[in-house]
Amino acid sequence: MAVPTHDLLAQALEHHHFTYGWLNPVMGLAFAAAGSFLGLSASRFARAATSAGGRLRWTLLAALAIGGVGIWMMHFIAMVGFTVTGADIAYDPGLTAASFGLAVAAVGVGLFVSGGERAGWPRLILGGLVCGAGVVGMHYTGMAAVATGGRVVYDPVLVAASAAVAVVASTVALRFTAVVDRRGTMALASAVMSVAVVGMHYTGMAAVEVQGPPREDVSGISPLVLLLPILILAMIAIVGMVFGVLASPALDTISQDDNADRNDRPSATVRLADAAGQ
Repeated sequence: MAVPTHDLLAQALEHHHFTYGWLNPVMGLAFAAAGSFLGLSASRFARAATSAGGRLRWTLLAALAIGGVGIWMMHFIAMVGFTVTGADIAYDPGLTAASFGLAVAAVGVGLFVSGGERAGWPRLILGGLVCGAGVVGMHYTGMAAVATGGRVVYDPVLVAASAAVAVVASTVALRFTAVVDRRGTMALASAVMSVAVVGMHYTGMAAVEVQGPPREDVSGISPLVLLLPILILAMIAIVGMVFGVLASPALDTISQDDNADRNDRPSATVRLADAAGQ
């Protein structure tokens, strides 16, 4: 007996999130930790900057590190492990690039909205909501870029759970960027942030179901083709940020009044000692 078309369409296709075992989540966690640590370092120097331009540059660098490397690269690396049995996977390059832009913009706007250490909890919570919404948008824009050969549907409960994780993680991350100023503390905070990013991603991916039958005309670019150039660009960005952080004591060095509040505007000597000795 022939199976009705709508029943065929309702059939779930087998899919996997760990096609290459633990390689993808471990690599993703490493990128999340590296981006988080560099972003926290940049935020620390943004607080120590003695000019508005210096603060802006360091804040933008923090957004690129946390949003671009810590969040988006983790997402992309993990997505390479997503496959559908019997179907090809291809990426829309425009939507993939848009998801990267959303990740960086979400963190950047969140940093500016949250307002730093002395802005108070209302602004921090607002910043967390804005940043979390942007991270959710990044994730599902990245998913929209993926052509699976079938129809992707989502469990609304798990989607809501992933959004809640994103907002909470974003709020905690923004608080870390405002107060963390020791290397050891930054390492611990980076670990917390990276686990939260990975948790948000796989909570969102747990909501995914791919329905068939699979199509053969999947258009786009293979994720494995995109992987090498994106990895190269990510490593260049990380190396550049590392050198930027290492060179940071020489930036924004301006003579300050002896009566200036050292907590608000630390001297170049204090910033140099903090950077080199912690």
